Amino acid sequence: MANYRVGLIGCGGRQTAHVAAFRDVKNCEIVAAVDLVEEARQNFAQKYEIPATYASVEEMVQDARPDIVTVVTRPKWAYQPVADAIQAGVKGILMEKPFGVDIEDSKEMLETAEASGTTLLVNHQYRFFDLTVRMREIVLSGELGEVEYLRAISAIKLHGQGTHMIDFVRFLYDDRPFAWALGNFAGKETFDAKQIGPDFDVGVITFDNGVPLYVESGRGSMRAPYPDNGLNLYADVVCTKGRIWFGLSHGLRIWWPDGRYEEIAGSWPEISEPAQVQLVESLIDMMENGTESRCHAQKAYATQEALCALLESALTHQKISFPVNIEPGLMERVRACVGA
Repeated sequence: MANYRVGLIGCGGRQTAHVAAFRDVKNCEIVAAVDLVEEARQNFAQKYEIPATYASVEEMVQDARPDIVTVVTRPKWAYQPVADAIQAGVKGILMEKPFGVDIEDSKEMLETAEASGTTLLVNHQYRFFDLTVRMREIVLSGELGEVEYLRAISAIKLHGQGTHMIDFVRFLYDDRPFAWALGNFAGKETFDAKQIGPDFDVGVITFDNGVPLYVESGRGSMRAPYPDNGLNLYADVVCTKGRIWFGLSHGLRIWWPDGRYEEIAGSWPEISEPAQVQLVESLIDMMENGTESRCHAQKAYATQEALCALLESALTHQKISFPVNIEPGLMERVRACVGA
């Protein structure tokens, strides 16, 4: 097994999870960090004992020669460092979700990475939760009957945790393709906050077999119907003979066909830490052996299409079919619509 030099792009709080995961993988060594803000990169490097810091991706790649980079920035700033890393010949990239903002940027990142042979993964680490795998097995086994509908709810916007919940449901349902989406949005108060976009989104995305996924994200979304709900993120799969529910602060709730009710405990961040390590191992496995990762950019692109389809539907008052074919600059058109 080869040894890998790792460079970090972005020195915010979320990067700490990536530091911990890469340091748990024995053949990885973090050699450098990049941030436009000098104080941020110096403080981060000192705290986590990172030997070198840089103001640009280009400088870091030329000097520190990383094999792998992480890209942990706000969504609206993610495209350029990913593009720079691909152009510089970095072998592997792990970027934070979402997979960009506008669909044309996501498509270009995907196509450029594939053309250059760069392994590009998106940090949809819910796919590696043990609870997620168990939930997926139950849904796909047919033990609860046929799927009637699914829900994905997040108190954080579409381009924040909303992308996790849609991608999570896609994984549960064996990454079936979507057929069409119908959505709406409202609110401009937090448009340019950490996650870009309207305050609230709601809609339905229908799989190719006609099964609907109902989506809510952002301010005003439904609260999980259980106490001590630290993070209001959950997914629900309702079937003909039973039901299974996942909450990020609660674990699994299962209503079996024979009348049994079962709870399987689990909460964030405990369930996330081993999943993050598995994601890093998956990146390396794909780099070395070509084994397709659950979090490959191709899968993230399908989720990104869903996010953009919901927003485009709200703008045009039309049902949007997949694969999407929409005008460039979607988020700026959304901004103009809400007056942000």
